[in-house]
Amino acid sequence: MKKHTLVIMMAVLFIAMLSCEDELTTIPKDTITDQGITFSANEMEMYANQFYTSLPGTMAAWAWESDAASDNDVPASFTSYPLAFGTQTIPASGGGWGWGNIRNVNFFLDNITVSEAPQSDQDKYTGEILFFKAFFYFDLMKRFGDLPWLSTTLDVDSPELFDGRLSRSIVADSILSVLDRSIEKLPIKSQTQEGRIHKDVALLFKARVALFEGTWEKYHAGTPFEGDGRDVNRFFTQARDAAEEVMEDGYTLYNDFSHPEIPEGFSYWRLFSTPSNEISSISEVLLAREYSADLDLIYWGQQIRTSGGPNGHGISKSLVDSYLCSDGLPIGVSPQYMGDETLEDVTTNRDPRMKMTISTPGMPIKISDGVVDTYELPFLTLNPWPNTTGYQIYKWLSPFIATEDASGNNTSNAVPLFRYAEALLIAAEAHEELGTCTQAVLDRTINLLRDRAGVPHLNASVGFSDPNWNFPDLSPLMNEIRRERRVELAFEGFRRDDLYRWAATDLIRAPRLGSKLEQWRDRPFEPAYDVDEVSPRIENVDGYISPLLQTFGEGEVGFDPSKNYLAPLPVDQLTLNPNLEQNPGY
Repeated sequence: MKKHTLVIMMAVLFIAMLSCEDELTTIPKDTITDQGITFSANEMEMYANQFYTSLPGTMAAWAWESDAASDNDVPASFTSYPLAFGTQTIPASGGGWGWGNIRNVNFFLDNITVSEAPQSDQDKYTGEILFFKAFFYFDLMKRFGDLPWLSTTLDVDSPELFDGRLSRSIVADSILSVLDRSIEKLPIKSQTQEGRIHKDVALLFKARVALFEGTWEKYHAGTPFEGDGRDVNRFFTQARDAAEEVMEDGYTLYNDFSHPEIPEGFSYWRLFSTPSNEISSISEVLLAREYSADLDLIYWGQQIRTSGGPNGHGISKSLVDSYLCSDGLPIGVSPQYMGDETLEDVTTNRDPRMKMTISTPGMPIKISDGVVDTYELPFLTLNPWPNTTGYQIYKWLSPFIATEDASGNNTSNAVPLFRYAEALLIAAEAHEELGTCTQAVLDRTINLLRDRAGVPHLNASVGFSDPNWNFPDLSPLMNEIRRERRVELAFEGFRRDDLYRWAATDLIRAPRLGSKLEQWRDRPFEPAYDVDEVSPRIENVDGYISPLLQTFGEGEVGFDPSKNYLAPLPVDQLTLNPNLEQNPGY
C-alpha cells in the first residue's frame, strides 16, 4: 500500500496517540506536548503526514475554485471571493489569521534533537517539515503581507506573542532561507517514497516564492503594499537559479498519451485526468495529490467539473481571447481568427490547448462499456450548478472515470501540484525580469511547452504588436511570457496570485463576460433555455453573457485596489496585541 494514501488515517492516528490516557498520566488535549514522543522514524513520518492534507487538490471543485477569484473564471455567486469582488469586511476573529500550523512545525523542529533515529531519517523528515513551514508562511504572507516571524514553539506567556509584524521583504527572505535548509536535507526524487516531498519539489517551490515576491515588490513599489525597498533582483535571481536547477534534473514534458476516442496530441489534457496509479510514470509531475478507488479515497469531482462547480462557474471570455491562433499570432492580428459568434468559430484555428481546456462539441465526456457520451451543449440550464458563460471546462475532466464509478460522479484521479512546466515558465519570466531572456532561454523554456502543444515558437523579438496586450507598458516579450503562463496553467490555482503580484488592477476589476448569448437560441437544452427571458438579466450591450450584470452593471467589479490586495486582520487579534497594525484601507 502506498504511503501517501494513508496520510489522513495516519494523521488521525498520530493525533489520537498524542492525546491518549493511561491510569497515571493525562496528556493535555489542547496543547502539543513532547510527553512520550521519541521521534522515531515512524513517529516522524506520522507527524509529517498531518501536513500533507494542507496541500491543495482536496476540494471536489478545486479546478474551478482555484481560479474563481481571477479573470479566468466567472462564478454565479461572488460572495465566496470577497477580496476579488470588493466585499471583504473586517472579521471579528479568524479570517485566516491562524498560527496553529506554524506552531506545529516549530514543535517538531524544536524537539527533533531527542530522536535516536538514523540521521538520514531525521534529515528527510526535517526537510519535509521545513518545506511545510515555508508553505504555511507563504500562504499567510500572500494573504496578509507583513507578518510576525515565529522561530520556536510559543507558550501562553511567551513575549513573542506580542511581537509586531516584520516587513514582507524580511518574511520572504526568511521563507527562502527555510527552503534552502529544506533543500539541503531532502533526498532526491529517486530516493523518495512516491507522493512525498523531495528536493526538486522544494526547489520548485523556492522558485515560485521568489518569483512571487520579486514581482510583488517591483509592481507594488510606491504603494502601501510595497516591501522594504531593497533591490528585488535578489528574488528574480533566486527564482531563476532554483527553476534552472530543476530543469537540469532530467524531467521531461509528458507527450505520450493516445486513445482512439481522443484526438492526437492531447497529452497536455491527459495530465489532469490521469488515474493516481499511473501518475508516477509521468516524468513531468514532481508531486501530485493521489487518491484510490480501492481504498475509497475518492472525491466528488467529476460531475461538478462537468456542470460548472458549486453555485455555477464558467470559463471567461478573457481567458478564451488569450489563446493564440494556429499561426502563433493573437486574435487581434491573425487572419486565421474566425470570430466568436459561436463556440465552433471561437475554437477553430487556435492553440490546441484551448480545446484541451474548453469543452467542444463531439468530445467524449463519459466512456462506459463501449458507449461514448459526447459533449454537445454547455450546462446553461443545469440546476443547481449551471455553467455561467457558455464556455465549459474540459481540463480535469476524465471520461474514463466511468470504468471505476458507474455514476460518473466520483473520481480518484491524481491532482498534479508541482510539475516541470512551471519551472520552465518561472525561468523564462525571471530571465525577462533580469533582462537576460534570450532566444536560447526561450528555446529551452517556453518553446518546449509550445512544441508539446503544437504552437509556433516564440521569438525573442516577438515579431508582432498585439492591440489587446494586457500589459501595454511592459515589453512585448513579457506580455507573451505572461500569456503563455496563463494558458499553460489555467485552472491550476495560479492566476489569482499572478494578477495580485503583478498589481494587475485593470484585469482584476474588468467585467466578467462569457460567450455570445444569441448562439444558444433554439438549441435543444433540457430544460429549455429561453434567450429572450434571460437576456435582460445577463446580456451586455455587446451581446455577451455577463452573469454579474445585475450586481455590477456594465462596469467593473468591486475590487478596491487601495485595500483588497491583502486581507484585513481580525479585530480580536488587534485588541489582544497592540503591536499589530491593520492592513491598509481597512
